[in-house]
Amino acid sequence: MRKVLVLNPMQLTSKKSSLLDNLFSEYLSISNLILEQLPNAKTSTELHHLTYQKIRKSSFLPSDIIQEARKDVWARRKKIKGLFRNCSIRLNKRWFKFRKTKRGSPVFRITYSPRQSFAIPISKDRQWQRFQSFTDNGWSFGNISLLKSGKIAVLLEKEFPKPNDEGRYILGIDIGSSTLASVTIFDRYKKKVVRQYYFGKDVTLRQRRYAERRAALQSLADKGSERAKRALRKLKNKQRNFVKTRSGQIAKQIINLAKKYNASVAIERLRNLRAKRGEFNRRSNQKINLIPYGKFREFLKSNAEMFSIPLHEIDAYHTSKWCPMCGALNDGHHKGNYALYKCKCGFVCNSDRKASLAVAVKSLLERTEFNYTNVVQISSRRAPVNGLLRPDEISRSSCGATYCQSDGKPSSEPNVLERQRTKFSGPTCRWVVYKILTRLPS
Repeated sequence: MRKVLVLNPMQLTSKKSSLLDNLFSEYLSISNLILEQLPNAKTSTELHHLTYQKIRKSSFLPSDIIQEARKDVWARRKKIKGLFRNCSIRLNKRWFKFRKTKRGSPVFRITYSPRQSFAIPISKDRQWQRFQSFTDNGWSFGNISLLKSGKIAVLLEKEFPKPNDEGRYILGIDIGSSTLASVTIFDRYKKKVVRQYYFGKDVTLRQRRYAERRAALQSLADKGSERAKRALRKLKNKQRNFVKTRSGQIAKQIINLAKKYNASVAIERLRNLRAKRGEFNRRSNQKINLIPYGKFREFLKSNAEMFSIPLHEIDAYHTSKWCPMCGALNDGHHKGNYALYKCKCGFVCNSDRKASLAVAVKSLLERTEFNYTNVVQISSRRAPVNGLLRPDEISRSSCGATYCQSDGKPSSEPNVLERQRTKFSGPTCRWVVYKILTRLPS
């Protein structure tokens, strides 16, 4: 597990400030030299051969830092416009040392050239106290990043034991635009839902207010108002801090629930979440693009690993479309009411509630192995020949599952299933769902 902490320096002397400025100036200059050769290189290795020898002859920086500059240029090759103006310098253990002075003051000694170094004293503020608490609890660090202001970003690492994944309960999480996290606690032994929760409705409402306020300020800023520009920058930071704080709080609440029930956690792996132009209307696109999925997922992974909670990222294939009663595929949301899921068999349920249940059940199915040959695929990814499958005979005779025709109508005839076998294994596959696994509370 990894964490990054930014440590604040004490006020530097004029000499140290000058050395720091020269170091960053040299790093930016070699980054821009490498950037000039970028169009002539097809790979990072080619870029190295085109630039390394020339830079080594003219620059006082060590080879490791030159290599870091080349990696930065290559990583940002698709985003950079013009020249590099800001940067951070990554250093490994070879080029920095951490120690304490005789008075107990923490100091990072930075080696910027062979036999040339200077020390950056660290302020004993709350960030330093957090850093000490992590190192006292077994966290270690081998890499740091030197920031332009003199601040030091420390990469902390720690290995945690692998959690036990044999608990009774599964906590499924559905990520949405109206409710950030809809949670279902599923009992894998009794085959029923225990509790359901909704977290993060305030995040959507606050984000919408921020968007309306930013639109009003932007119209004034376009007319040349400096006051509006300052307010926009302030509002942007305020919105980012709010979303980050609430994402962390909600993730912690979910982990506390998992600890209470000794449950594993399942979440969808969402890719290409940003809405495409023309796919939905403008307001829908805005709601989708404001979902803080990345931040929330990272907070959840971090907390789960820290408290030894099993976390599974499952395929999002049809989790919002299948019916838990008959197994048919329908639209994820009803056209008349976006918050409802309606099936042709008559089943009606809150769409977020049903999707979180689907995530929990699918997590269980993906972790269950079967050694049958006559089976039906239930997932579009991680689908080996004998995995992610449900046996036909058992699901039809023992568990009462209902098969679906290509038009979504239920059918219990095995010959219908045989005729649709190629569709089951393709991108339009249908779920063969146990009714007993997905029984909702009455």
